[in-house]
Amino acid sequence: MESAISKAEAERAEVEEVLSSGVLGRTNNLVRLMTYVCEKYFDGATDDIKEYNIAVHALGRREGFDPQVDTIVRVTAHALRKRLEEYYKGPGAEHPIHICLPTGRYIPKFTHLNSPEGSAAEAKPEAGHNGHSGEAHPARAVELPLDPNEGLGAHPSSGPADATAAANHAAGGAAHVAPTSRTRYVATSLFLLAVIAALAFFSWKKWPRGEESGISPPVQAAAVPGAGAAAVTAGAPGKILRVAMGDLSAPLVDRGGAEWLADQYCTGGSTFTVGGHTILGTEDSPLFSSGRKGIFRCSYPASPGTYEVHLLFAETDGLQENSRNVTYSINGAPPVVMDVVDDAGGDDVATTKVYTDVAPESDGRIHVDFTTAESFVNAIEILPGTPHQMLPVRIATGHSDFRDSAGNEWSSDRYFFGGRLSSIEGDMSKVADGRVYEWHRFGHFHYIVPVAQGGAYTVRLHFMEHWFGVQNGGIGGVGSRVFDVFCNGQMLLKDFDIFKEAGSAPLVKTFHHIQPTPQGKIELYFIPNVNYPSVSAIEVLPE
Repeated sequence: MESAISKAEAERAEVEEVLSSGVLGRTNNLVRLMTYVCEKYFDGATDDIKEYNIAVHALGRREGFDPQVDTIVRVTAHALRKRLEEYYKGPGAEHPIHICLPTGRYIPKFTHLNSPEGSAAEAKPEAGHNGHSGEAHPARAVELPLDPNEGLGAHPSSGPADATAAANHAAGGAAHVAPTSRTRYVATSLFLLAVIAALAFFSWKKWPRGEESGISPPVQAAAVPGAGAAAVTAGAPGKILRVAMGDLSAPLVDRGGAEWLADQYCTGGSTFTVGGHTILGTEDSPLFSSGRKGIFRCSYPASPGTYEVHLLFAETDGLQENSRNVTYSINGAPPVVMDVVDDAGGDDVATTKVYTDVAPESDGRIHVDFTTAESFVNAIEILPGTPHQMLPVRIATGHSDFRDSAGNEWSSDRYFFGGRLSSIEGDMSKVADGRVYEWHRFGHFHYIVPVAQGGAYTVRLHFMEHWFGVQNGGIGGVGSRVFDVFCNGQMLLKDFDIFKEAGSAPLVKTFHHIQPTPQGKIELYFIPNVNYPSVSAIEVLPE
């Protein structure tokens, strides 16, 4: 009995250690979820650890919570799973007890490293769809809007939120090259995968270093921030081509002012349209409200040269993970098998796959083949590219695209989850490149930026205190806004205070050697400590 009591006490102590470490942030959904499931585990009430109960009793959802509509539990669970994994690779690696949330379950597992059996007994998984819990597979962390009762302080207006990919699409973000012999392709792919695996190993062994800098200088003669901004590339091989799939009677113009052609250049399959869906992660829901599905081929005319191809997806049929796979191939390369819900972090969530080094085939076209009946795509974007690296991504919070004084193109706000926008009321004419700082996103939010696999990235975060301090009306000052920033599970900024470091002047934080996730994403989480986090602009630049 003493041994059992000692084990339980040790497990409780480890839970407290994790909660107090700061790795989960403070007063947020990750803390609430972990606290709830661990307390039920210790009380022997594991039958109560169900998606509905977690949503209502831990995450503040109403009693009418519908998991088919609101994916907050699944995405928060996966975010917690990733945070725990990173913690026990780093600060908690030497702890005698490790805590994890097994894939497909909400019931915590405690592994006692010094015990003969290696782990504590696991409770039975909750019965759910097909005999699994409601979280059949992990989903990419997508924090839904904050509850109004979360009470994080005195901002003038409170505002509103991951996925281990299946092995069969682990190479989904790898670069595609112009067709060569299959033998050379396989050999090259194996080499690249080995390099990527080595880089991934070293990325968590070494924390990225941060440094302050001024306004970002131009990194290249070219900058294409993604769907919605004009490409300006020295020696560009051809024009931008954007096509929105589905039954569109006319071109679609997105929030950034870019035009998407109505569905063309494709044969086979069928088109579809859905209505009444708000798509998270984008301000362009109409772009994801139609598409083409089935077995079909798209052949896009392109001048000789190097291109970057973006495939845009959002699952709008209310499906959960492991319900539908999309299979596609670019220029005859080995097929990619992709679970859109898993990659995006839920249904009605936008996700983009990025492919570099794509060249037209001998017929002067770039071919994208969708090869299974359940495949689909919402839109395809083809941009003049830079050989062997992705085009830069520059996002300025706000509603329009613009070009800065160095010639860099900035896109309107995108890839965000949660939070809200606010613009500064003061005179920005004396601030260098003031449009970069004209708006800010604040609240409990995060960004998931799609990137190409096979390289490292520099991340630049642009801040300017829009609310606290004498210059902004005399409300508050140092200590009024304090928050943490995580990138792909690693802490970039701890107890960060914009006003303490820069007053009301612009501030840029730069971080090097950031490795993308296996799904090809740069995930930036802004975690509140005192009042809401804030960011004005984000750059993701290939190294």
